[in-house]
Amino acid sequence: MRTLNSGKNFLVTVSLMVTMTLLGFVTRKLFVNEIGVEYLGLNGLLTNILAAVTLLESGFGTSVVFHLYKPLAENDQPRILALLQFYRKVYRLIAAAVFFLCLCLYPFLGCFIRNGDHLDYLTLVYFIFVFNSILPYLTAYKNSLINADQKNYRLGTINFVYQVGLNLSKLGILYYTGNYILYLVVESLFLAGFNVAMVRKVDALYPYVKSRMAHAVDAVTKSQIVVNVKALFLHSVGGYFMHSTSNIVISSFVGLAAVGFYSNYMLVVGTISTFIMQVINSMAESVGNLIASEDRAHVYEIFKRVFLINFLVSGVASVVLLNTLNPFIGWWLGDGYILPGAVSFVIILNFFVVGMRRSAMVFKTKAGIFHQDRYSPLLQGVINVVLAVILVQWWGIAGVLLAATLSLLSIGVWQFPRLVYRHVFHQPLRKYFLAYGQYVLLTAAGYALTYPLCSRSWFASPLADLFLWGAISVVVPLGLCTAVLFRTAPFRGLLIHVRRLACR
Repeated sequence: MRTLNSGKNFLVTVSLMVTMTLLGFVTRKLFVNEIGVEYLGLNGLLTNILAAVTLLESGFGTSVVFHLYKPLAENDQPRILALLQFYRKVYRLIAAAVFFLCLCLYPFLGCFIRNGDHLDYLTLVYFIFVFNSILPYLTAYKNSLINADQKNYRLGTINFVYQVGLNLSKLGILYYTGNYILYLVVESLFLAGFNVAMVRKVDALYPYVKSRMAHAVDAVTKSQIVVNVKALFLHSVGGYFMHSTSNIVISSFVGLAAVGFYSNYMLVVGTISTFIMQVINSMAESVGNLIASEDRAHVYEIFKRVFLINFLVSGVASVVLLNTLNPFIGWWLGDGYILPGAVSFVIILNFFVVGMRRSAMVFKTKAGIFHQDRYSPLLQGVINVVLAVILVQWWGIAGVLLAATLSLLSIGVWQFPRLVYRHVFHQPLRKYFLAYGQYVLLTAAGYALTYPLCSRSWFASPLADLFLWGAISVVVPLGLCTAVLFRTAPFRGLLIHVRRLACR
C-alpha cells in the first residue's frame, strides 16, 4: 500500500510541477517586465531573511511525521489525537515566537538592503511576508497527518486549484495593473484559502481528529521528540547557512537588482533540481526496508545502481545547462538579464556537486544516521558564510557562489558517503571516489563533445536552436556513458531492473 501511495504521490507531484513550471516562467517574465528586477530581488531577500526566523520550527516537523507512522499503521486513534493536540500547541507557540522575532528584526531590515531607499511600501511588504510565513504553522499539525499517512495525493485537486488559480491571478494582476502590493495580497489570500481547504479535507478523511476530548502524550514519546528535534535542528541551521544566505550577502554587498538577476537563474536550476529530487526520492521509499532486511553486499550493489542513476540525471542535466542556460535566459527575459559566464558556470558547478551527493544522502537518512554528523552541516554552513562575505568583496555574485562550492568541497562532498560506506556498507571510501571521479570525467567529456555543436546557431529561430542544443546535450552524453559503462555491474543491473519494470 505504501508503494502504491508513493507512486500516486510521485505522479501527482510531477504533474503539478510541470504545470507550475510553465506558469511560473510566464509569471516571472511579466513580473520583471511590469514591476522590475529590484522587487524580484526583494522577494528573494525577504524569503531568506524570514527563513532564519522560522528555524525555530526546524526539526519539529520531521519529528512530527516520524512519530505518527506507527499509530497510523495501527489505527491507534487516541494516540494520534494525543500527538496532534500536542503538535497543535507547539506550533501555536512557534507561530507566536516567530511573529515576535519578526517584530524584533524589522528595525534592522535596512542593514540587508544596499541602496534600497527608493523602495515603496517596504514595511507593508515585510509584514505581508511575515503573515505568509506564520499562517502555515496554524494548520501544520493537520498537514503532518496526511503527510505521515502518505496520502498527499488526496490534496492533488486542492493543490492544483491553488497553484493554477494563484498563478493565473498573478498573471492578471501583472498584466492589467502591475501593482506589487495587490500581487502580494492575492498571494496571501490564496494561501489562506489553501490552508482552509486542506484542513477541511483532512477533517473529512479523518473525522476523529475533530474530537474535543483531551489526550496526553506519554513522557517517553515527548523525550524522543526532544532528542530528534535537537539533532535535526543542527542540520537545519547548517542547511540555512549553506543554502539560504546567498541572497542576503548579495543584497548587502552588491544590491537588490543582483539578487533579482540571480533569482532568475535559480528558478531554472531549481526547477531541474526539484525534478531530480523527485526521481531520487521515488526510489527512496524502499531503501529503509532494504537496509533493514537485506545483507550489506546486496544493499551496496543497489546503492551503486542508484548512484549511477543519480550521475546520469545530474551529469546530463549539467551538460544541458552549460550549453543552454545563458541562451535560454536571453530568449526568455532578454539579453540584459544574462549574468557573466563565470557566474553561470559556478551556479551549474554547485548544481552538479549538490546533485551528485543525493544518493548518499538518501541512504544515510534511511539508515537513521543523524547523530554522527550533527555538527558537520553547521560547520559547513559557517565556512560558506565566512567565505561568501570575504569573496564577494572581489568577485561579487561569483564570489558568493564560489564560497558555496568551496564549503561543499570541504565537507559536503565526502561526509555523507563516508558515513554510509563506514556504517552501512562497511566498504572503503576510495571505491566511492573512484566511481565519482569517473563520473566527473564523463560529464566533462560530454560537455567537450557537445560544446562545438552547441556554440553555433543552426536555425533562424533562437527557440529552435535551444531545442536542438538541448537534444544534443542529452543524446551525446548518454551515448558516451552507455559506451563506457555498458559492461559495468551497476549499468547491467540497472538494465535488468528496467526490463523487469517494462515487462510488468
